[in-house]
Amino acid sequence: MSETAENRRIIEQRIEYLVPGMKLSRDVCSNDGKILFSQNSILTQHTIQKLNNWQVSTVSVYTEVTTLNPLVDPKLQKFLNTYNQSVTVVQKAFDDIRATQDIPLDTFTTTADELAAGVAEAGNVIDRLYNLPPCDDYTMYHSVNVSAISALIATWLNYPPDSVNAISLAGLLHDVGKSRLPIELLNQPNRLPPDSYEQYMKHVAHGYHLVSKLSTISPSITAAVFQHHERRDGSGYPGSITDYYIHPYAKIVAVADLYDEGMTINCENPQSRLSPYLSLQKLREEVYRLDPKICIIFADNMTNFLSGNRVALTDGQQGRVVYINREQPARSMIQLDNGLVLDLSEQSEINIDYIVR
Repeated sequence: MSETAENRRIIEQRIEYLVPGMKLSRDVCSNDGKILFSQNSILTQHTIQKLNNWQVSTVSVYTEVTTLNPLVDPKLQKFLNTYNQSVTVVQKAFDDIRATQDIPLDTFTTTADELAAGVAEAGNVIDRLYNLPPCDDYTMYHSVNVSAISALIATWLNYPPDSVNAISLAGLLHDVGKSRLPIELLNQPNRLPPDSYEQYMKHVAHGYHLVSKLSTISPSITAAVFQHHERRDGSGYPGSITDYYIHPYAKIVAVADLYDEGMTINCENPQSRLSPYLSLQKLREEVYRLDPKICIIFADNMTNFLSGNRVALTDGQQGRVVYINREQPARSMIQLDNGLVLDLSEQSEINIDYIVR
């Protein structure tokens, strides 16, 4: 095993353990010196079959790529600074709303614009949000996360900048109605009993009443706050309305909200949260209730960033994700520490449990 200048680990891998998505670290040559596949080629199923047909026994592949420490990436660091400041600002804003019943719109708008600009500049930042220290207030972090994720989804959907900012603001305000709920109700770590959940569901109506008092706010944002728990099959709340009547902004916020909910709701215990792989998988399972286009575009873009993570499996083994199963991300291909490659789609009892940080 060796290290390159880019801190990429190299191993000699037997052909039977190769999986699509691995990258060659050296040329693969025939016995007479002819280059069959060049260095840095990405292996496909077709490539692997050809190597097998040519009776190549081993090849040299990269098992880990760390091109840049994200904490020294200036664009990402700038976004994380904005993110941390946003959580502080939103915390104070929620406290002010509880005291005055008035939303400081300028504060929320400025914060949402900064989050949207940071997402546009830094690119994928979603997985970095869950690298941050454990939180002590789910609602604050969740609101900021949904704002950032909503802005990123809107960018992937090619919305114009002004609309991206508006959708970011809708994400930031989507749970503003929780400021009118008892704090002890919000901080319960476990699933709420039916009577408490019925009270919790009122946060969308509370949010609508707070936001609708703002004469300068877009009706689209008001609709997103009120409708982000509606589902296209009519199974959502508060109105049980169906697809045609749900505002497009609400559909975007719904996807961001559902994805982040499982990632942060038990944030005091990181290993009790969903992994992004399982959260994406659950999102795909909900596609018939959500907007399919939004859901699939989000999931497809996210899976592009999830290969290479070191993960723990539900049976206690650890390894690195080498190929993403797009239909069932929690059942992707894992290269274990002993070099063996495990295809979780063929393992009915094992899933990715969590990312090892």
